[in-house]
Amino acid sequence: MSAHPKRLVTIRRPDGTAAAHGQGRGLNGRKLLAALGALFATAALLVSGQQTATADSNVSSASVKELTVDLSAKTKRSEGVGLGILYGITQDGLQPSDEYLDPLTINAYRSGGWYAGGWIKDKYTFGPGTQANIDAVIAEAKRLQRPPRHKVEYQVLLSDVFGSTGGAPANTLWPCTDGDCSNWITFIDATVTRLQASRQDFTYEIWNEPDLSIFWKPGVNTAQYFQMWDSAYREIRRIAPAAKIAGPSFAYTPERRAAQWQAFLAHVKAANTVPDEITNHDEGTVDDPVTVGQSLADALDANGIPQRPLSANEYQPADRQTAGDTAWYNARLAQSNYANAMRGNWSCCTIPNLTGLLTKTPSGWAPNGNWWAMRTYADLTGTLVSTSEQVGSTAISASADPAKKRAVALLGDIQGAYVGPMAVTFKGLSSTPWLVRDGLVHATVYRIPDKAPLYTRQVAFSQDVKVENDAITVPFDLESQHDAYGIYLSWTEPQTISLDAPTTVQPGSRYTVPVTFTNGGGQMDRDVRTSLAAYTPEGEPAPGFTITCAASGPPACPRVPKLASGQSTVVQYTMTTSADLPRGNYRFTAAATTKSEGQDVSVKNSVDALLQCGVGDVCEAEDGALSGGACLATDHPGYTGSGFVACFTSRGPSVTQRIVAQDAGTYSLDLRYAAGPDGPAGTRSASVSVNGGDPHQIPLPLTGSWNTWGDATIPVQLAAGINTISVSYGPGDAGWFNLDHMVANK
Repeated sequence: MSAHPKRLVTIRRPDGTAAAHGQGRGLNGRKLLAALGALFATAALLVSGQQTATADSNVSSASVKELTVDLSAKTKRSEGVGLGILYGITQDGLQPSDEYLDPLTINAYRSGGWYAGGWIKDKYTFGPGTQANIDAVIAEAKRLQRPPRHKVEYQVLLSDVFGSTGGAPANTLWPCTDGDCSNWITFIDATVTRLQASRQDFTYEIWNEPDLSIFWKPGVNTAQYFQMWDSAYREIRRIAPAAKIAGPSFAYTPERRAAQWQAFLAHVKAANTVPDEITNHDEGTVDDPVTVGQSLADALDANGIPQRPLSANEYQPADRQTAGDTAWYNARLAQSNYANAMRGNWSCCTIPNLTGLLTKTPSGWAPNGNWWAMRTYADLTGTLVSTSEQVGSTAISASADPAKKRAVALLGDIQGAYVGPMAVTFKGLSSTPWLVRDGLVHATVYRIPDKAPLYTRQVAFSQDVKVENDAITVPFDLESQHDAYGIYLSWTEPQTISLDAPTTVQPGSRYTVPVTFTNGGGQMDRDVRTSLAAYTPEGEPAPGFTITCAASGPPACPRVPKLASGQSTVVQYTMTTSADLPRGNYRFTAAATTKSEGQDVSVKNSVDALLQCGVGDVCEAEDGALSGGACLATDHPGYTGSGFVACFTSRGPSVTQRIVAQDAGTYSLDLRYAAGPDGPAGTRSASVSVNGGDPHQIPLPLTGSWNTWGDATIPVQLAAGINTISVSYGPGDAGWFNLDHMVANK
């Protein structure tokens, strides 16, 4: 999602009507990708047999939906197409931590270091803005291309280094204006030379989304565009003859604008400037990767251009940022002819959000349902196998991996169009004898709720299933809209860990924290070791905590040599806080390792201990739990605390705080907010919900500018003890506000 309101860009649909303003990568950042969502909204690609529900009334729930996986029908090696990201790590390449990066086995990344304004800001010379962008690209590449991630393809957005990141100044000197490409060639020479000198491996993307005027004002497929393209292509070839060149990175697919693709391909063939990798975006409603990939291949054939790798270097639009949608896209990407694909970033960019796969909480960054959907998809290793692909609105992909002795399926529903009973039948088990024992297969179904934060998947089904007619059927319920599901046929699944940690801590106190590890698989676990640690919101070991084994005293509790199938071990830890423990938020993480079936298994789970405000305290919004695309910001002065919460520019974002009341009763809740001139005219509004109850709308009159803060008050009923108060942009609200803090008073 984008940052807070800063400037308003009106996008027109093909029919000329004004599009609704939404969230994108950059009302204050890299891009105004809300423009993409609006531009695509009326060009839906209707996948055969697919329901594209957008509201609860469209959700279907009838008889059992049946899906199939044929383990005997191998299709192709699993390459993890879709395990790429756009921006999502910090410009120094250091964050997020490896625990959130490594399990995803990311194989593609795309960035241009938009952070400093680039060549445009440097007044078309090599200055500090351009250097800063290049430094960021190199730092990110060094992080991503060191072992074991050394094969990550890094696509450099040269247009972002240049500074064309949406909303360029009116006086921008676009490359090759009036046929003069000299300054553009100087830029290409300076940038590519420095990137090549870093000895990192780059694919050079010449220009991003030239078919959207906010990124390329002179117009796509014009004489100026082709001069820009051809001159850049030839200069890159001269400097780095072995490097790959990618393009055209059109926002529209061949189904949307066939003539646009035809004109581009015809020109580059005639000019001998055909990119080595064909790139496009799958962010329309619905750009099915299977269909779009085939249309790209057909377009190459039609123009007599030999086939070459395809890259969906941005996929999944802003209104489909759910666990179920992520699983759907990954399932379809696995079955497509793309070589790689990168998840679009709608909550861009400098924060380490891994394209929205991580959620900022008061205790630090944490995985959400999207992360776990991608994490499950990363387990589709080995060889892909035939499936029913898409049944109605539900897609499924699966793989079999004899080296890991498992088969894994991932399924998701597009736009939450189906809830209800599911049944997945796995056929051809005689081709995978390593899965069958005494006529049984151990099956585990993980539910991945669309939730933030989400520290572990939920086990929805775990049983030994009898093989009949060379097949088993695994039943479960798709419980809620936007859930994703992973099904594992493996004797090592599931291994789970839980902890009963305090949700608040006080100085000079002692707590007993039971950590429970369960072997839910169908085999013996060996050498089970557990641990417990406390962390600060920055992910560092928290000072002021002493954690020991309650039974014996040493920090490391004794290992369990053997743990039989279905058994659990409970380890009691003692956690002592110092008298001078800093007042703040903390995260407690339990971890376990074991050897199972010759495989090294590790699992984690966490609990957040959150600082709670009292009645009369200023509760900073940025210290609350953010969800639905709400984002942190600091660029409008006058806020209290360390910043404020923004991105309330389309429905869904919310922030939740905890307030402790000594007595139950009616309190006044004051919201400090800003509502500037961008967005809908007139009074804005938000929804306030207490303890999960019905939302109540609060009017938020305009404050005149985004730098001017006002106050709005609403009565709320608080219970004695801890209360959760959520402020959101709900279905009936006007939204378009920034939230600084809240205060409850008697």
